[in-house]
Amino acid sequence: MTKARDSLDDTLGFLVSPPSPDRKLTIMGFLRSRFLAGAMVSLPLVVTVFFGRFMFNLLDRWSYPISAYLFGRPVYGVGAGLAIVLVFMLGVLAHNVLGRRLLRIGDRILGKVPVLRAVYTGTREVTRAFSGDRAKNFRRVVLVPFPVEDAYVVGFLTGEFDVDAPGGRRRVASVFFPTTPNPTTGFYIIYPIDKVLSSDLTVEEAVRLVISGGLVAPDPRRIFHPPGTGDPALR
Repeated sequence: MTKARDSLDDTLGFLVSPPSPDRKLTIMGFLRSRFLAGAMVSLPLVVTVFFGRFMFNLLDRWSYPISAYLFGRPVYGVGAGLAIVLVFMLGVLAHNVLGRRLLRIGDRILGKVPVLRAVYTGTREVTRAFSGDRAKNFRRVVLVPFPVEDAYVVGFLTGEFDVDAPGGRRRVASVFFPTTPNPTTGFYIIYPIDKVLSSDLTVEEAVRLVISGGLVAPDPRRIFHPPGTGDPALR
């Protein structure tokens, strides 16, 4: 059986509507639709290029004293190349017994420096949370009631643990749910495990759903756990 073709496949996922056969397209309508389509296509390209250029220039400026010492003047691009080599060397050290000892020494030193300690340890814990087995927790999309009991938001399960509540020991889930249209900010809330519903959405689908405010949405039947496949609540 042939799978039905997604209506967004031919437009690279952008919401470009095909012309209606029974509607006459005016010059202003033609110009407006093409301009809006161009704006939608160019926005992610502009943001990506801006971010890439910002990171490249940031890394490159750090090496200006080095390139000035070696070549007599700052050489554009040397900093980015040195940053790539440095990251690779740190990866080599992390896979070596002696290198890991050196990294642990540096970790202890940075962990004792005032002010920098808070920045370093906080960034280190965030990085570790997205590595290894811990990253699996961030790969699960769930639904939690917010801001009222019968309304739900899309969130990401970040952990499960037991707490001593007034009614006895109970299982709870920690959930982060991002905000629209910027998914890098949001709320962290701890919910009773029976209040958290499973979803068949992938992380990529959930991120697109949040960023677009629901405009780029998968099959609504997949948002909630499909009926007939077991209890939708996490157990």
